[in-house]
Amino acid sequence: MMLEITAATAAGLLVLAWLLRRAALRPATVRSPAVAHASAGGRADDVLLMAAPPDTATDTSTTLPGAGAPPARKAPQRKPSGPSRRQFLKWGMGLGWLGVLTGFTTASLAFIWPNLRGGFGARIPIGTPDGLLAEIDANEGRFEAPEARSLIVKYDAALDPDGQYAEITNQTGIMALYQKCVHLGCKVPWCASAQWWECPCHGSRYNRWGEWQEGPAPRGLDRFAVEEVEGQVLVDTSTVITGPSRASAALNQPAEGPHCQDAA
Repeated sequence: MMLEITAATAAGLLVLAWLLRRAALRPATVRSPAVAHASAGGRADDVLLMAAPPDTATDTSTTLPGAGAPPARKAPQRKPSGPSRRQFLKWGMGLGWLGVLTGFTTASLAFIWPNLRGGFGARIPIGTPDGLLAEIDANEGRFEAPEARSLIVKYDAALDPDGQYAEITNQTGIMALYQKCVHLGCKVPWCASAQWWECPCHGSRYNRWGEWQEGPAPRGLDRFAVEEVEGQVLVDTSTVITGPSRASAALNQPAEGPHCQDAA
């Protein structure tokens, strides 16, 4: 999208520069004093008399003895119209920088502004509650929703007596974790044997609910709020909710088997 905006801006600037240059090179209409006098209401014979050069062979009344021929009248010089070369270059550079700044600002806003019509940055439907729970059971404890960049797991309110995650799960029985490791942003895969999330990049590990267990990550996985609307579970990807601190341990879940990264 940024390339399309930049290309359109560059094309518009080229057209504008061509128009300005064409205006600068357009010849100006120069009118002689005789024609100007005629257009102002003078008689035609007066115009001819004024426009005709003096006859040096017969007109001696204006020539003094010993004087040479009268000096020839200089042709009127055409004054350039439009901007000068310096002005043209200044305007061109100014318009060029303005176009670059406009394109960059537009592309930046398009990138960071939530897309309310669909896609990441909007509320994305991922399925029915029953269908998602069945998918989680069929996929060794998790369900991935690529369109929402989310890792979907079961949420049991009975295992969260303090209600730490009750607000973001909204009684759906579903928890949506952001798929990026909070250490350096690698996508975190699921380890079915340990029933943990284990980052392959630097060894950070999280339990089923995305709470920090081991490694250099500063906190648990970030997450999204979910809600059920007309039978569909919606993941609100417009707001990334910061993950719990390292001290948070609502889900007391030790590794249930060997770690996948150790096996690799």
